[in-house]
Amino acid sequence: MRKWTKDILISILLVGITVLCIVRWQAWFGMPDEPYWAYDTIDYTFPYPEDVQDSSLTIIVLGDVHNGLLCADYDTLAARVPDANIVAQAGDWLDRGQTYYYQSLLREWTNSRLYGLPVLVTPGNHEYSKGLHKSLSSVWENGFKHPENGPSGVPGASYYVDLQGIRFITIDTTPLRHLVYLTRTLTWLRHAMNTAGERYIVVMMHHPVISAGKGRFNPLVYATFRRALGEADLVISGHDHSYMRHTPFVVLNSAGKVKKQRHNLNAAVADTVPVYGVLKVEKSGINIKESEMRFTIHRFSDGTVIDSLYVKHD
Repeated sequence: MRKWTKDILISILLVGITVLCIVRWQAWFGMPDEPYWAYDTIDYTFPYPEDVQDSSLTIIVLGDVHNGLLCADYDTLAARVPDANIVAQAGDWLDRGQTYYYQSLLREWTNSRLYGLPVLVTPGNHEYSKGLHKSLSSVWENGFKHPENGPSGVPGASYYVDLQGIRFITIDTTPLRHLVYLTRTLTWLRHAMNTAGERYIVVMMHHPVISAGKGRFNPLVYATFRRALGEADLVISGHDHSYMRHTPFVVLNSAGKVKKQRHNLNAAVADTVPVYGVLKVEKSGINIKESEMRFTIHRFSDGTVIDSLYVKHD
């Protein structure tokens, strides 16, 4: 066999091995040998609220977790916010979108005092498979129920639900690297916001419109959603592993490894400590205009308030 033929065959083989490693690296590396969650199934569906009609609504909001919270941490949140109706999470609840990490979450969550509360959650980039073709992990899709009212023809898990005085819109930002998905999602978002009536509009998306972390700026998300979401009452994001508020945009980190903070001179408040949010809507009458919405940010370490946002519709 001629030398140039051998060189071509070797090159093809090396390229094939490289592509295979790129596609499959997540399944091959970093996986613990033995799952330590004792149950024999992962087919648990996290519920979402069909209709919450109390006089007040309280939502615990978590940023990036990456499997970093234990049952005791969830119990602490339950004790600090005893009137919580719902838990919301802004993506990367799992460190990786694999069975082991999902089982780890279930092990801690189902034994905590928050278990049984409805959950509103958006997938983050860590819930997606890595490599040339990114797709939402099957364990996430099996485990988190959500309404099928998202943008037509767009993969992922975008949806909205109407709660007590709130239209809660969730945008799955990971698939939006394709222009067609961006435009379809923006059209859907504008319709969801325009038809919300007098409700408060709260949007949750993993990748933030305005970055809180160094090197985390996402120009596609910023250019597409900055104008539309500037009209929302509150926009909750994660991904940046630090805290920032640039009203109405808020970036949360609850247990993700702290990354370098970007000096954002326009931010009202910025910090790197792990935090959680408490979103409250309280009604003083039968009309939504006779209500107010408060979003307070608490340190995970001791529960102290480090920031707050107040909204009232006139």
